[in-house]
Amino acid sequence: MKNMITLSQGGKDPEYGKILLSNVMVTRKRNLIMGRTWRTLDIEMVVSILFIHLLVLFAPFTFTWGALWAAYAAFVLRGILGIGLSYHRNLAHHSLKLPRWLEYTFAYIGVLAFQVRFIYFFHACRDIPRKCF
Repeated sequence: MKNMITLSQGGKDPEYGKILLSNVMVTRKRNLIMGRTWRTLDIEMVVSILFIHLLVLFAPFTFTWGALWAAYAAFVLRGILGIGLSYHRNLAHHSLKLPRWLEYTFAYIGVLAFQVRFIYFFHACRDIPRKCF
């Protein structure tokens, strides 16, 4: 890697350096899977995602056009309206004004989208600018 940073000991470590096309310097290498402490939420998410991916193996045997349209409608309701509109635009950034009943309805649909609880989404969304800039 080019543009290596000098460590506090005065030597250079080939694992550290500048991120390509960025001004960000890597100060430590993180192991995201093996060298971390797994929380209960992490384990729940891994198990649920693995379970859903195992269920996908049965999809070719149970395909119908009606099920495809139902899945698309669920994507629009939960993904676009529940997460995108309600969680992100309305609850995290307050950039949208909705009547209270519609705000609660979209937030409930967002809960049904099988995402983490809103408070985790809210803090992650609010921490992104602090961590990136």
